[in-house]
Amino acid sequence: REHCLDGTGKLRNFLASSLDHFHNKVRSAISSSTQIVKDRKDREDKISLWLDEFCRELSEVINLPRSDLKGIEHQEEVTDIEFLSRAMAEALDDLKEKLMEELSEADLSSFSRQPHTILAEHFSGCWAQCPFCGTVCTNTMRDHDGDHQVVLHRPQALMGWTWVVRFFFFEFGTHKLVIDICSSLVASNCKFKSDCGRWIPYKRYRDAGPPYSTWNILPDSSMQVYWKWFVSRFSTQLEALYDQKFEGKGKIPESWRRITKQEALSKLDK
Repeated sequence: REHCLDGTGKLRNFLASSLDHFHNKVRSAISSSTQIVKDRKDREDKISLWLDEFCRELSEVINLPRSDLKGIEHQEEVTDIEFLSRAMAEALDDLKEKLMEELSEADLSSFSRQPHTILAEHFSGCWAQCPFCGTVCTNTMRDHDGDHQVVLHRPQALMGWTWVVRFFFFEFGTHKLVIDICSSLVASNCKFKSDCGRWIPYKRYRDAGPPYSTWNILPDSSMQVYWKWFVSRFSTQLEALYDQKFEGKGKIPESWRRITKQEALSKLDK
């Protein structure tokens, strides 16, 4: 809610962008339907075929029952496909302009149900975050039984974790961000400082008590290519955010810097 109403016009821009998206989809459906009907020399019922194709083209975008268009099909004056195509396009453009005028004054009060409420209900799973890397639990049930867990964790630098050097009873902050992931650290001999100030081996992270003890973090060195790219791409911003550095033990490998955005995104689809 706060994101939409922060005074920068994000809500209006979002609605305008969504309207453009649907306008382009319908425009494309009009064009495609017209071309398909022109290529079909074996059909006499051109209008009926055009309406069939139009609904089919839009089936993955909006729910438009074919039965709602029967009135057009039986209008005697509608016999020319080009005329129908132009009329639909003009009506669509007029509708877009009208909606744009209404959206220019849009605020959340215009929604019968608040968007953030709908989103919260849609994504009503567990929202617990890993205390090390901030990844959200993948369980689809709120207040579920058993431990929280995720398939893949993120580099701890995303939460501002840094390496600390201990020498007898002395501790020295290195200001060097941790690029390792939780699941690889629980297989290491490293330790972390719990919320109560105790140093605990990652292997026994549950000894730190809640929230650590409520998570099941299995040893696994696999890190998503996306997060390697993300840390490399936004390293400067992360350093500024936490006032720390990717140096020494937290130095970003050169192989991460060679990962392209396209490579990173393509891996997410697999």
